[in-house]
Amino acid sequence: MKTEVYVLRLGHRIGRDKRISTHVALTARAFGACGVYFDREDPKLFESVRDVCRRWGSHNGICEFFVRSCNWKNLMKSFDGLKVHLTMYGIPLREKIDEIRLADKVLVVIGAEKVPPEVYNLADMNIAIGNQPHSEVAALAVFLDRLLNSVYDLKFKDAKIRIKPSEKEKLIEYVNK
Repeated sequence: MKTEVYVLRLGHRIGRDKRISTHVALTARAFGACGVYFDREDPKLFESVRDVCRRWGSHNGICEFFVRSCNWKNLMKSFDGLKVHLTMYGIPLREKIDEIRLADKVLVVIGAEKVPPEVYNLADMNIAIGNQPHSEVAALAVFLDRLLNSVYDLKFKDAKIRIKPSEKEKLIEYVNK
């Protein structure tokens, strides 16, 4: 079964969080998520991620990757799958990963600034990737790796550029389509 995974990024601060929010989106894409919702519209950030998708591919064999803004409360209330909030205060992932893998669709919620208390109640699960402070990008990468069984070596069908793995040099292959 192929699980569709979506990411909701809460608390993106335009101007201040461009780099980390870009890393959230790129990590989500590279590790197999279908898309990222942001709670704020940020055209420059979205265009930067879309540019990566145009060059490196956006279709991972399951879905077409996207970035867009949304009303986070409406999304969490209407999402027709399992809602998993990643927080250092949650239950350890290892205790719930088998249950999470049973879901057809998963919305992973990660925060930047302090997450509103309502998120804890709207989530079906509050899950910890360790009970210590660390990066939401790290938490997302570990979560996606465990959930999707290390599918991060994805081949994007519509890629124009691909890496040719090498021990000694940087090799890029341009794909003519």
